[in-house]
Amino acid sequence: MAEKQTNDWSSLCLAFTEHAPLPMATVEGATHIVRYANPAFCSLMSKPAEQLIGRPLSELLPEKDQCVSLLDRVFRTGKPESHTEQEQSKPHPIFWSYTMWPVLADERLVGVIIQVTETAKFHGKTVAMNEALMLGAVRQHELVEAGERLNARLEQEITERKQAEKELQKAKAALADEAVLLERLVAERTAELTSTNKQLEAFVYSIAHDLRAPLRAMQGFSETLVNDEGPALSEAGQDYVKRIRDSARYMDALLSDLLAFASITQQRIELAPTNLQPIVEAVLSRLEKDIAEKHALVETTGPWPVVMAHAPTLSQVLFNLLSNALKFVRPGVQPQIRVRAEEALVQPGFVRVWVEDNGIGIAPEHQEQIFRLFLRLHRDAYEGTGVGLAIVQKGVERMGGSLGVESSTERGSRFWFDLRKAEQH
Repeated sequence: MAEKQTNDWSSLCLAFTEHAPLPMATVEGATHIVRYANPAFCSLMSKPAEQLIGRPLSELLPEKDQCVSLLDRVFRTGKPESHTEQEQSKPHPIFWSYTMWPVLADERLVGVIIQVTETAKFHGKTVAMNEALMLGAVRQHELVEAGERLNARLEQEITERKQAEKELQKAKAALADEAVLLERLVAERTAELTSTNKQLEAFVYSIAHDLRAPLRAMQGFSETLVNDEGPALSEAGQDYVKRIRDSARYMDALLSDLLAFASITQQRIELAPTNLQPIVEAVLSRLEKDIAEKHALVETTGPWPVVMAHAPTLSQVLFNLLSNALKFVRPGVQPQIRVRAEEALVQPGFVRVWVEDNGIGIAPEHQEQIFRLFLRLHRDAYEGTGVGLAIVQKGVERMGGSLGVESSTERGSRFWFDLRKAEQH
């Protein structure tokens, strides 16, 4: 057991002290037997480890009684100690410094580690210290000069940065002035454009209204001519009169639609909570004759939420969409129309209304153009003036909504428009 403790003790000392730069040794027992000496201690004693280990420390340091007494006290008290003593020699004295601390195992003192420091060339080290101090002073002066240069550069950079910030502030102020000027110009141009548009809309409304009277006269006289003088007219004359009558009817329909477009553009709109269901029912009632003639199948799917809308404008929008769904169907195909509403997924707080049909559809390249005024994609096959969808777009926009279409020539069209949902109290 004692041998095992010694081995453990030696391993522990070796791990701590083998590469230590200071001389260190471990002693054991009342006679202070050296059990380990690191390479630095062997160098200090000028002896190999074999000549040191196993010998009492007092034999290695015969003239250092104070060191042995100090070691006895550490063994006795179990507390660390330190001591420095002077050994006279020529030409300069030698100083020995000892630091000792106990090592415990299982709460029992098993040895003491000794660290030895020897300052044999005290005078030389003093000179070296003075040289180091002088070099330090020179280095400090160099560092001061370098610091002053850095401070000067930093002050210059700060000055340049402040100047750049001033220039930036000036540029921002100038840009702000330009933005204010541009905003004022845009407001002025917008006001001018709005005024011009209103004047044009009023002019269109006036022209359309005034032209309807002579058109009705043309229609009336052409019909009278056919009824009263029809037999006397040649076949070519009868064809001319028919063309005049059909053109007058088309012109009257076009002017009627222009009046509707101008009206929906100019009229004062005040949005109010509006129930969709009675609006849909009223529009379908107006189209009841066309639905019956076409044998159309119309499906309405609730529930119908309350939206913020202008009831007459909303009725006009739905009327035009449903009229187109009844009209633009291939010959021999029963129109199938579905009207429904749902929460708008893209715009929270909005309601999306769908008008879906199985009609002829719209080619992808034309889907962005169909809401333009007077655009007619099928002018030879279907009657119309090209104003209906323009009215739909203008009406939805004036109610603060948006609209669009999903269509293909194989499956028909799905028109939709979004309106803000009315708040429930």
